Amino acid sequence: MVVKDGPLKYAIESEDSNIIKQELITYKIVDDRIVKETVDRRFLENGDYIDSTSQEPLTRKRYAT
Repeated sequence: MVVKDGPLKYAIESEDSNIIKQELITYKIVDDRIVKETVDRRFLENGDYIDSTSQEPLTRKRYAT
């Protein structure tokens, strides 16, 4: 995915030293289930950071009948 100009791109590329954590939450369909995928970045005092990803199945996808 290429991030185009807009608020999301600005937030991702921001170099604000006051940021302690950023999250990107995506909802997608995987194997007929709705899954919440969270990617987060926790910033450390030394300027480094730790990235993590988690996935949470929410429910089965329902089809209109």
